[in-house]
Amino acid sequence: MKKIYANCIILFSCLILTAQSYPSKFTNINGWRAQNDKQYFSTENLYDHINGASDFYLGYKFQDLWVVDYRNQEGQLVTVELYRHKSPLYAFGIYAEERPASASSCSIGAEGFIEEGTAFFLAGDYYVKVFNGSPAAPKQSILDFSHKVAERICEDCQLPKELANFPSRGKVKMSERYMAENFLGVTGFNGVFTSLYKTESGSCRLFIYKGSDADCKAFLGRYFDRLKYKKKVKVKRYDLEDPYMGKVLIDYKGGVITGILDSSSPALHAELLDSIQ
Repeated sequence: MKKIYANCIILFSCLILTAQSYPSKFTNINGWRAQNDKQYFSTENLYDHINGASDFYLGYKFQDLWVVDYRNQEGQLVTVELYRHKSPLYAFGIYAEERPASASSCSIGAEGFIEEGTAFFLAGDYYVKVFNGSPAAPKQSILDFSHKVAERICEDCQLPKELANFPSRGKVKMSERYMAENFLGVTGFNGVFTSLYKTESGSCRLFIYKGSDADCKAFLGRYFDRLKYKKKVKVKRYDLEDPYMGKVLIDYKGGVITGILDSSSPALHAELLDSIQ
């Protein structure tokens, strides 16, 4: 019975894999040929590949993943992980979360970086990782290959246009984030952009949310309830004390919520709120 059950599991896994077709645009890339052993993961089994982080990826609307080896004419090997998300915004969100503060940007796709010989980059609704294999390929070959992969996804890959809303003065390069869910611990407060700043007044984190006026009022109302702040939501600037986040400065105007976090004196950074596009 155990043998029959095991065989059924193997057969079911094979049927799932064969039901999926590897996108033809990725089959042969600039002298690199995709190898036969391709692994496919969906929302149902992503944990089999990244057990400890699967829920994190799912929070950014993960759709599916292909893990594929490529070999060139010299016999060198690379492994590509193609994470596809629901939209470019969600792909940016997970990419930005995994991007280390020490990363140096390189122009692959919309943005990329190299970390310990691995290329990480954003292209459309894909977050892509290219790992060196054995025999190893030189760094320039990894970069060239990564560029070609990005070109197969989008001809003119761009970062989210919403990042242009952040004022440039004092902004820390490559520190932008997209918070997909429950920002400030508020249920439904989704889709908030943040960025780090360093100015003569010190460091802080600036956040921006744009949506309907009804949603803004609802989110702030829930946040005030959490803080036990007994005031009605109205258009103004709020200087608040959050037991989890510390001092918070929030500016609310019709359809827009902005604010300052992670500063001992948020009011010193208030001019940043006035500079938001």
